[in-house]
Amino acid sequence: MRSYDLVVVGAGHAGCEAALAAARLGVATALVTINLSEIGNMPCNPAIGGPGKSQLVREIDALGGEMARLTDRTALNIRLLNTSKGSAMQVRRAQADRIQYKLLWKNLLERTDGLDLIEGMVEDVTVNGGRVTAVCLREGLRLGTKAVILATGTFLNGRVLIGDVAYPAGRSGEPPAVELSASLRKLGLRMDRLNTGTTPRVNCHSIDTSDLASQNTSDVPLAFSFWGEPVRLPNDYPVYVTHTTEETHAIIRENLHRSPTYSGLLAGVGPRNCPSLESKIVKFPTRSRHKVFLEPEGRNTAEVYLQGIYTSFPPQIQERIVHSVPGLQRARIERYGYKIEYDYVDPTQLAASLEVQGIEGLILAGQINGTTGYEEAAAQGLLAGINAARRVKGEEPLILSRGQAFIGVLVDDLVTKGVTEPYRMLPSRAEYRITLREGNADLRLAGLGREIGLLAEERYAKVLKRDAAIRELLSQLHELRISSQHPLNLVLQARGTTPLVENGASLYDLLRRPQLRLNDLLPCNGFPDDVRSEVEIEAKYAGYLAQQEREISRLRRLETLCIPTDLDYSKLCNLSIEGRERLGRVRPRSFGQASRVPGISQADLSMLAITLRR
Repeated sequence: MRSYDLVVVGAGHAGCEAALAAARLGVATALVTINLSEIGNMPCNPAIGGPGKSQLVREIDALGGEMARLTDRTALNIRLLNTSKGSAMQVRRAQADRIQYKLLWKNLLERTDGLDLIEGMVEDVTVNGGRVTAVCLREGLRLGTKAVILATGTFLNGRVLIGDVAYPAGRSGEPPAVELSASLRKLGLRMDRLNTGTTPRVNCHSIDTSDLASQNTSDVPLAFSFWGEPVRLPNDYPVYVTHTTEETHAIIRENLHRSPTYSGLLAGVGPRNCPSLESKIVKFPTRSRHKVFLEPEGRNTAEVYLQGIYTSFPPQIQERIVHSVPGLQRARIERYGYKIEYDYVDPTQLAASLEVQGIEGLILAGQINGTTGYEEAAAQGLLAGINAARRVKGEEPLILSRGQAFIGVLVDDLVTKGVTEPYRMLPSRAEYRITLREGNADLRLAGLGREIGLLAEERYAKVLKRDAAIRELLSQLHELRISSQHPLNLVLQARGTTPLVENGASLYDLLRRPQLRLNDLLPCNGFPDDVRSEVEIEAKYAGYLAQQEREISRLRRLETLCIPTDLDYSKLCNLSIEGRERLGRVRPRSFGQASRVPGISQADLSMLAITLRR
């Protein structure tokens, strides 16, 4: 029997980040996957970022993960979104070369010291005395271990559906993990079913783009990673925009009974925030059209992803749907869209470290926890890898709070509230989203990444330098005052804002006005763009940021009121029956987490507080 400190099962975005982080932290790690050629695969659209997701990617980067750097190295097209909103709400989104992205992940993992890659299928997790001791592979190999991270994606008892055809699969063309799902049920884990889907892919040479609008790559140099120089990509791979038509909708309405979503073949719940095209037609019957984005998949492939046409109709119906869309009348489909249904584990059984409560060393990350999306998976994988390494070393786990990071919001939502549909990270889920911006993720988390041991000293030094520059520029703005005689008064009048009075004002006070930008006050003062943008945000949102800091301080106080791990809620007679049941199910680690458990009344919280004081 071969032995490792840690075994990671699955090599998607969660498994890759988990295995890499653990190995870099000095833990002997094995990464087991069904097909080594599919490491880091993007089975859905090859895009990274967007609202809520971009923050996760930047936080992964600040802590020492790899998703941002690999995205930059493989980017075909990168843009800023939400440009019509305030600067604090703007986020990045990139189209990546999915083939190159996979190759870079595989090459990086193969070159990592202390990490072995093993092709095989894990069928059983062995637990003795409440502790993980080994995993068993279909191929007859047994791996002894102190910890296991399950990052199985959609493979647990997976089933692909296209029209009235259904067959076992973890993804199209790959087998499902049936025995592993049964093994987890035997361990007593509560499990259920979810589903997700993908779109048809068409050959780019069969698309007519002559009348289609395009979304070009950014004119301004951009990058996801804090550690590389932003670059301006050539506009060789634009994203084209088209739309469905009345003909499209008529085809779908006539054939709804042939979609697994409406024929009764699907048992699992699908993602509300990324619905199938047929669901959109049913739920929004008055809409005459829906946008479709033609997203390139890579430099060395002709495949184009039809973002917006998530469907699992039979192939012949998919052909009719695609050909009814402007620009796609002669499109040749190379891969058909499909639904995939799979098992997931109720994440309320996990601690905030992502370790299963009651089974020491068993850690779950990614879609097995009911999430959807590459970024959500990678964020969980990084945290899982860190905490698995810390478990092996006998160190306390890393817990990120809701006031600290979007990753903290993601994990807290999962372990406290659970899921009723595939969970997607949205900005609205974060109460402190103005504070937790994508642009300041390095300032918030790089110190933690360095402390953990994942972030190199030279990178941390770069963050310190940036932070010092921000403080220096803010100080200059506070100190520099201008009088009512200053020529800038003419700019104020032209912008429709109140002119200066006799006492004048500091440049910082002027910058807080919505009509003015930093370039109006200090057009060129030697500070880099990333420093100037953060200073402008801190000034523009000063009131909101101060309010959120007060709320975050209150959150910290609630989180420090710890709940004993062995507290028997069934014996707390002053709590309602529902309160005892819900708290006993989630087993919150702190009073703050208990206050977020769905269905817990204020009366129950008051009684719990009295109990904790005693």
